Amino acid sequence: MFGKFSVRKPYTVLVAVVLVIVLGIVSFTKMTSDLLPNISFPYVLVMTTYPGASPETVEMVVTKPVESSMATVSNIEEISSVSNENYSMVILQFAQSADMNAVSLEIRENLDQIRSYWDDSVGNPIIMKINPDMLPVMIAAVGGKDMSAAEITDLTNDTIVPELESIEGVASVSGMGLLEESVNVIIRQEKIDAVNEQVFGSIDKEIDENLAELQENKQDIYDGQAELENAKKELADSEAELAQKQQELNDSKAELENSKKELTDGRNELADKKSQLESGKTELNSKKDATTKQLAEAETKLLTAKADAEAAKTHLQLEIQTAEATVKGLDSGIEQAQAGVQMLEQAITAVNGIDATITMLDQIGDGMTFGNLTSDQQENISQLCISAGISAPTADTTMGEIKASLSQVKAGILGSANVNDVSELQTKKSDLESTITDLESQKAMAAAPIDQYKSALSEVEGNIGKLDSALTELYQGNLQAAIEFANAQTTISLGEMQIASAESGLDSAQKQLEAGEEQIKSGQEQLDAGVDQIKEGYDQINDNAEQLADALQQILDGEEQIEEAREDAYDQADMNGILTVDTVEQLLAAQNFSMPAGYVTEDGISYLIRVGDKPDTVEELKAMPILNVDMDGVDVITLGAADPSTRQGQAAYLGDVADVFMTDNSADIYTNVNGEPGILLTMQKQTGYSTGEVSDKILARFDELLEQNENLMLITLMDQGIYIDMVTDSIFNNIIFGAGLAILILLLFLRDMRPTAVIACSIPISIVAAVVCMYFSGVTLNVISLSGLALGIGMLVDNSIVVIENIYRLRSEGASVTEAAIEGTREVAGAIAASTLTTVCVFLPIVFTEGITRQLFVDMGLTIGYSLGASLIVALTVVPAMSSKILVKTKEQKESRFFNGLMNGYGKVLDWSLKHKAVIFIGVLVLLVGSALASLSKGTAFMPTMESTQMTITLELPDTTPLSETAEVTDRVVEILRNMEDVEDVGAMASTSSMGSLMGGSADSSTHETSIYLTTVEKPKLNNKELSNAIEEQTAQLCEETGAELSIETSMMDMSALGGDGISIQVRGRDLDTLQQIAKEVAAIVEATEGTAKVSDGLEEATGEMRILIDRDKAMDQGLTVAEVYQQIAAKLKDASSATTFETTAKEYEVYVKNANDMELTRKLVQDLIIEKTDKDNKKVEIPLKDIAAFENTISPKSVSRTEQNRYIAVSASIADGYNVGLVSRKLEQNLADYEVPEGYSLVMEGENEMIVDAMQQLMLMLLLAVIFMYLIMVAQFQSLKSPFIIMFTIPLAFTGGFLGLFLGNCEVSVVAVIGFVMLAGIIVNNGIVIVDYMNQLIEQGMEKHEAILQAGRTRLRPVLMTALTTILGLLPMVFGTDMGAAMGKPMAIVTVGGLLYGTLLTLLVVPCIYDLMNSRKTRGLQSK
Repeated sequence: MFGKFSVRKPYTVLVAVVLVIVLGIVSFTKMTSDLLPNISFPYVLVMTTYPGASPETVEMVVTKPVESSMATVSNIEEISSVSNENYSMVILQFAQSADMNAVSLEIRENLDQIRSYWDDSVGNPIIMKINPDMLPVMIAAVGGKDMSAAEITDLTNDTIVPELESIEGVASVSGMGLLEESVNVIIRQEKIDAVNEQVFGSIDKEIDENLAELQENKQDIYDGQAELENAKKELADSEAELAQKQQELNDSKAELENSKKELTDGRNELADKKSQLESGKTELNSKKDATTKQLAEAETKLLTAKADAEAAKTHLQLEIQTAEATVKGLDSGIEQAQAGVQMLEQAITAVNGIDATITMLDQIGDGMTFGNLTSDQQENISQLCISAGISAPTADTTMGEIKASLSQVKAGILGSANVNDVSELQTKKSDLESTITDLESQKAMAAAPIDQYKSALSEVEGNIGKLDSALTELYQGNLQAAIEFANAQTTISLGEMQIASAESGLDSAQKQLEAGEEQIKSGQEQLDAGVDQIKEGYDQINDNAEQLADALQQILDGEEQIEEAREDAYDQADMNGILTVDTVEQLLAAQNFSMPAGYVTEDGISYLIRVGDKPDTVEELKAMPILNVDMDGVDVITLGAADPSTRQGQAAYLGDVADVFMTDNSADIYTNVNGEPGILLTMQKQTGYSTGEVSDKILARFDELLEQNENLMLITLMDQGIYIDMVTDSIFNNIIFGAGLAILILLLFLRDMRPTAVIACSIPISIVAAVVCMYFSGVTLNVISLSGLALGIGMLVDNSIVVIENIYRLRSEGASVTEAAIEGTREVAGAIAASTLTTVCVFLPIVFTEGITRQLFVDMGLTIGYSLGASLIVALTVVPAMSSKILVKTKEQKESRFFNGLMNGYGKVLDWSLKHKAVIFIGVLVLLVGSALASLSKGTAFMPTMESTQMTITLELPDTTPLSETAEVTDRVVEILRNMEDVEDVGAMASTSSMGSLMGGSADSSTHETSIYLTTVEKPKLNNKELSNAIEEQTAQLCEETGAELSIETSMMDMSALGGDGISIQVRGRDLDTLQQIAKEVAAIVEATEGTAKVSDGLEEATGEMRILIDRDKAMDQGLTVAEVYQQIAAKLKDASSATTFETTAKEYEVYVKNANDMELTRKLVQDLIIEKTDKDNKKVEIPLKDIAAFENTISPKSVSRTEQNRYIAVSASIADGYNVGLVSRKLEQNLADYEVPEGYSLVMEGENEMIVDAMQQLMLMLLLAVIFMYLIMVAQFQSLKSPFIIMFTIPLAFTGGFLGLFLGNCEVSVVAVIGFVMLAGIIVNNGIVIVDYMNQLIEQGMEKHEAILQAGRTRLRPVLMTALTTILGLLPMVFGTDMGAAMGKPMAIVTVGGLLYGTLLTLLVVPCIYDLMNSRKTRGLQSK
């Protein structure tokens, strides 16, 4: 279909080709160029600062809570962390399918939940998604001729950095080695003491004045106490006179009381009698009410019982009547039913008699007359007729007439019973008999309770009689009780009259006694008033005395308190406790303040109101007032001494409390740019921008800056853009040379320029079409995608070769050019489509792989798929269209004697092979196993090492080496490097902690380690390995003299860095001391393993540690806890932090406050520290630290690493020259197998080998799935299971060649090489398809099997060799390329070339042998179904 359309409409094809070329050019110009594909790492970093905290404190306070909160985040796979001094870093690994944006939101929510539990010193966690763009796109050095470090720093900060950050695509520019100036405020103790002298003097003056005033008040109190004693004596005399009058009144009161007593006794006696009478009356009434109530209740009960009995009697009578009526009704029913049974019996008898008579008459015959019967017969028949209710027959009556009359009688009987025959009469009779039985049963049930009812009725009537008798007796008892109660009431009334008469006499006597008592009461009140007056006098005197005593005591206590207050005032006003580092920082921040407060509006114009200002000079900062204690005689306290003229007429200030001066970090930094001071700049690009374009823009801006400043020096030490350019140029060269070689082989085989030109056009068109697809699918121009294009360059012509050869064949058979183009394309369209599909499908399983393997090689799979798909479309459209125009005249092909000889020789070898299959099979198997073992003996690698113009050298000296000595040694190394022929530029700097800068602080420089960056000339004479060896040789003597160690890294930018470096063993557990011991032992095993170098036990970065072991018992005796001791020690050891800033017109400076005493602390001084506490009397007590603690010197790691909730120490080693990481790792694992790890601890292998193993597993899965997919595609093509199975044997043949190629090329089995094997599997089956398909066709045509195999081999030799050679020659530039970047695709090219060479040759022999072995039939039928 495609061929016919293309031939008929060639201009449409031409337009499509032109459109693809235009789109390709536009797409190529717009595509971004990067070193690597767009890699998305499923990693997130959670960074949290904790200034001043040790690694273990950071782990406990920050890291562990963060790890716990992160454990519940969706799709989390692994959590690891590093707790460093001052900050925590938690690394989160997620599943590849995780939505990292959603994950980031979930992480932030979880962090917000734990943030409230931290104090203010813990910073806000920073969430960072790992992105390849975090790597610097360029590292450059800034220097200047005759410029100081300060001038270079100012130029960098003010000009260079802003210029570079303004470039589109540049995310950030950070400088290392910048000179940083700051202001130090050093608090001096002697100055604090001078302030204290004035403060304490003011306190003493005020307290002495208060003591003098208290002494005067004390004398006034003594005089008041003497006056109170005189008043107390006068009150005692008045008290004696009142006592005599009280005695007389008491005698009169006694006589009155006796009379009252007698009257009371009489009244009490009369009351007792009255009470008795009332009790009798009450008792009588109570008995009367109770009796009346009982009688009434009894009457009610009897009447109720009688009513119930009468009701029961009536009920029983009704029940008896009802039961008797029911029995009577049932008797009537039974009699009626019995009558019905008798009638039914009579009817049955009558019917049975009639039936018997009719039967007898039937025997006599219907025609017989009655008169002809015998007399006995006549008598019987007459009786039967009479009994049936009909008249006796006459002599002439026939038997038939008698039967008819009897039948009418029978019908009448049955009709009256409403039945049809005698059986129904029997049934009806049975039903009536059953009814009679039921009625009799019901009658018995109804009659049964009648006797019981009658008996109960008799009993109820008897009970009624008894109740009537009881009521009569009750009425008689009620009358007798009423008579007795009336007699008792009369007796009580007489007693009440006698008591009333006696009470009247007692009331008269009572009135006389009350009059006398009133007179005595009046006299007593007068006496009581006098006593109360005397008592009040005493109370008033006692109160005054107590008040005077209290006042005196208060004065005495006040004198003691004032003396105590003197000490408390000393403590509270002591400037040592007030003017601390924290307080001074806060005061400086409060005074150094300038903020807008708001706006005011006048006449429609708004004016900003700003409050405060900031000092412009250090002198103004010194004169800044920081504290006013508001005491007489104490001046305002300033920060430092200053010129009085700066105080602008203010009141006299008290001296200074600190030294204030400018300082810088020149002693802590080191940089060297080509032998001169300089600064290193690191530039990062924004996500989504092309690395190459950003690099070009930066370099262009460098040129502009150099033109503006002649003394400026800008040197590029690392540039991804240059590296990308070198790699892409190398790959483009390989593509061009590969395409040229492929076209050359076509010309040699076809020996005709016209078909060669047709096929050659498929290469650029396919590449351009692939570029268009790459652009629209988001594939960038990177090492991987371009390598895919280079690898596919030789395969792009395969489909076109098949099509053009078939068109040529049809033309030679006499077909017209149009017919040949259309038919030739149609015949092979299915075959080349299947062939292309098998090659492309090998990359389909990459979707089932995970991790970096998938992300790296998806671009390669897409690129190869795009190019091969485009080549298929070109072969089906462009080739037939061009052939229809170009191949109008075909050149007669002359047979080549070389090729004929080759075919004949191959035929003989194939014939021998078919006769000696066992030899062939054994030889192939031995070669496969041998080549695999030989190749694996070279070891494994993640990515091949690539050449680069950039190198990094780490120079490390002993830990105690000061920076000045390290700088001196580094300068000598730089000078050696600059004198080397291949070295162009060198930049060096003191190694820093990148995390320090990342967390917003200054990077911590290591005084004994420097990093050196160098770039080589564009075309160096030595490769990286040779240059590295030369550097080691020329610096060997210097390293020996100084004890320095050089580590040279030649793969700064290549992809081998993705696979890690060397060997790493994680020692996991809990206790750090135990981990350190195990790490030392494991490091010894690693060091003893052949092939390892630069073994590290993970403790090189450890710092000296002095442990203060608090004796808890001794501390508690002093009232201290371990935490309280820690807080005081930590406060003295706290690092200075920026308190504020002060700005000048030129720049801004940080202000740091420190205590001079704390700055000079050593381990010995720490042991001598004094711990302060407040006792129960609120007094400060000083306790020497050594009295409650012991001290121990040890080492402590600079960081605490954790993974899977366990701590670990990483033991690492690099691989020595000449050794392979895979082989060394296997040997090390064997050595570690004998090491006994303590319980609770474990060893986990990490590093480059583990990544290699993981990647290899992913690729083996990909290869297995690819083989399955290819087999299924061929099954669909051949409609057979056997033929694809035979073809699959070409894959191990090709793998043998691939292994041999790696072994002979001295290449390791890397991930890139395995990708070559995957691709090789998709290519090599095409040769098998061509041969097996033709064998099947020949056998289908009837050819004998052996002859068909030989014929197919000879016929298909030419196209097989042609397609194989074009692919091989297309890849040869990659195999032998020496340019930088060629190493990337070299293992794939070697595997493909070796596999095609060996696999193609062996396919021509082994596949026919296997075909012959698996097909026993010698003729037709193999390719059926």
